[in-house]
Amino acid sequence: MNQQQQRLTIFEAVVLYFRALFSGARSLAASIGATFPYLGGGRAIDFRKEVTEQYPDPVSSRTADDLPPRSRGLLFNDIERCTGCGDCERVCPTGAILLETVNLQESAKTWVSVFDIDFARCTFCGLCVESCNPASLVHTKQFEGAVYQKTDLVASFGRGRISPAHLQKVEARG
Repeated sequence: MNQQQQRLTIFEAVVLYFRALFSGARSLAASIGATFPYLGGGRAIDFRKEVTEQYPDPVSSRTADDLPPRSRGLLFNDIERCTGCGDCERVCPTGAILLETVNLQESAKTWVSVFDIDFARCTFCGLCVESCNPASLVHTKQFEGAVYQKTDLVASFGRGRISPAHLQKVEARG
């Protein structure tokens, strides 16, 4: 292509200029139209219905019975059923589960000393629940997990570190 074909005519340049000007004016008008109802204190010239609800809404607040049957709430681990196999920890894509176990010498049992779930890292994908063979890890119907400190988002289900004296008692029971 030569230079003359690449250049716009004056008429084409003016048309492109006014199109861009009209597009900008239309965008500005839409923005002003969206904010206009809130300029008068929110009540005097409010032309639209409010969409913000107070939480919790006293009329239509959600309870555990209102949730769908397969909803994924906060995780809970029944430590008495947990075998400490570590499948949940391995399949967790975010590494939200920390598991530490102690193998008991005399019996084939495993002592789950630490079982922590960091809800700040958990995406509630459900892979850990699906991989749990003894079905000790389940999603609850509890969905409100707001806290003030990030450290409060760690739920501990472990039995605690085992002392040598307690280890002997547990092994004696078999």
